[in-house]
Amino acid sequence: MIDADLPTGTRQLSNTQHSTLNIQDLVAGYPGRVLVRNLFLCLPEPAFVAIVGHNGAGKTTLFRVLTGQLPYQGRVQLHGQEVRTLRRAATAGLLGYLPQRGSLGFAIAVRELVVMGRYRHHGLLSAYSAADYALADAALARVGMAHLAARDFTQLSGGEQQLVWLAQLSLQDAQVYLLDEPTQQLDPYYRRQVFSLVHNWAVQEKKTVLCSTHDLDNLTELTGYLLNLSEPEPQLRPLSIETVYEARGWLEQAPLTVKS
Repeated sequence: MIDADLPTGTRQLSNTQHSTLNIQDLVAGYPGRVLVRNLFLCLPEPAFVAIVGHNGAGKTTLFRVLTGQLPYQGRVQLHGQEVRTLRRAATAGLLGYLPQRGSLGFAIAVRELVVMGRYRHHGLLSAYSAADYALADAALARVGMAHLAARDFTQLSGGEQQLVWLAQLSLQDAQVYLLDEPTQQLDPYYRRQVFSLVHNWAVQEKKTVLCSTHDLDNLTELTGYLLNLSEPEPQLRPLSIETVYEARGWLEQAPLTVKS
């Protein structure tokens, strides 16, 4: 639950000893522009967290910190290990990441793309086994894309492609998943499908899922937490109709003065 005894701006989930992700006084950004300042966050396992905010509020910046792509000040720990010292969080099974992306520029069968999610279990040049392909088939079935296994990925619709990417991501079997606007440019049907899938990773598969999104409409039916990076002192709040409505009020206003 939310620890109400912590000072304003540092409220977080209690029981930090068993946290999956622990962020203390995070400051991060780019030359001349700080996008995340004094962020405190502590998450248990499992958890689903929707991260919202205006463009430029720091959603992608936070993910770049967590994936080791961006230097930062403060403390950021995954399962007790400082991120700046983790050079292979993905290959260690700690972290899986789905960035914003478009279609591939080359043809590849859907099944072949999905099985690549097993890469951390193999050497650089080793071939995928029958067991790997069986796992890929099962992942495609879970996202409802088994009938497209032999199709060229580049010929799929945007929604179908996103579900295939999620099938591949699930094969990494990471402890924490980061998804950067996974429903961007999808129609309402596929938005609902994607949210249902990634929410189930937290609820049924006991993973920790951080999902940045501008799609507030689908959040009201989910359980978990909401973090609004457009607030001057972002706080983790339970997902509910009320907290989503409050976040919408923030996002329908002009963003606050750019952080510097």
